[in-house]
Amino acid sequence: MTTTIIFDLSEVYLHGLLGIEKHLFLKHKLSIKNEELQTEELEKLFHGEITEDEFWRAMKEKFQWRISLQQLKSAIRDNFTQIEGTRAIIETLKQNGYKLGLLSVHAKEWIDHCEKKFDYHKFFDSIIYSFEFAICKPERRAYELMLEKLEVRAQDCIFIDDSKRNLKAAELLKIKTVQFHNADQLKKDLRLFEIKL
Repeated sequence: MTTTIIFDLSEVYLHGLLGIEKHLFLKHKLSIKNEELQTEELEKLFHGEITEDEFWRAMKEKFQWRISLQQLKSAIRDNFTQIEGTRAIIETLKQNGYKLGLLSVHAKEWIDHCEKKFDYHKFFDSIIYSFEFAICKPERRAYELMLEKLEVRAQDCIFIDDSKRNLKAAELLKIKTVQFHNADQLKKDLRLFEIKL
């Protein structure tokens, strides 16, 4: 029986780094593809090895951007917005007695901002951020640690993520999975698992 539902944060509950390239172009005329930001420095940021300032300084140098650190930091914060409908699903699941986990690859400074602005963390029984544990999905240990912290068996969990790669890693541990596209689709998929919504 499913007792526990584990959520990803970025592109499931919040829009994040994805889409910042449009913001940078519209506001600052910087032309970059999102995949160009998927650098070694971003990996280090997500593992808690460098600060946000160090990350943006490296990006400024790499792409020869004539823009201040503060403008870059404001751009990413402006891009963090709630995805319509997900919060209501989480609230309902909580009210219906499910144990909830949050497993996210993220940066400390961005999480400090998002927790303060959106106050979502209060819904979760356990939270794992990559920067705190130096573990990123799809590393097997990230999922194992989540199960340990929640004190649940893999087969009693559903993991929700937008990334197929992250979902496949969870499935190797016998965790049931749902790929997120939007809140309406998520409701339908959860009901297929007989989740009370």
